[in-house]
Amino acid sequence: MPAQQNVNPIVSLKNDILSKIQTAIDPSKDKDGTVLAEVSEKTGQLLKDCGVTVTQLRKVFTEVKRLSPDDENYKYKLNLLKAKLAYTAGRFPKIKDFQEIVNKAIPVALQSPDALSRFKDFFEGAVAYHKYYGGKEQ
Repeated sequence: MPAQQNVNPIVSLKNDILSKIQTAIDPSKDKDGTVLAEVSEKTGQLLKDCGVTVTQLRKVFTEVKRLSPDDENYKYKLNLLKAKLAYTAGRFPKIKDFQEIVNKAIPVALQSPDALSRFKDFFEGAVAYHKYYGGKEQ
């Protein structure tokens, strides 16, 4: 009889998200947004399960909302987001799983204005689902 493995549900959820995040952000691979919606919801659940608060997400979320393809420096700012998220994860280790997900999504978001728009939608959806699943303010 094989030994039963104890799989951490947070690790399992994170790995599922990581396997789909690039497809979710790429508009040519997920035209109708089905994967984007699924990944946003699962990420919101992950954030809540990890104990991340809205306050911890707020600064990074504000930076993401400001990104615009009309800004000639948006790719620079998107790359800089990695450093800002690393700083936030250093202060709040509960965000490290989210940091890993975002870091995997950024290269896809850099590919086109449409991909940037989907990245922003993903981020907004994740924050919304975090709140929906009972994520705390502080």
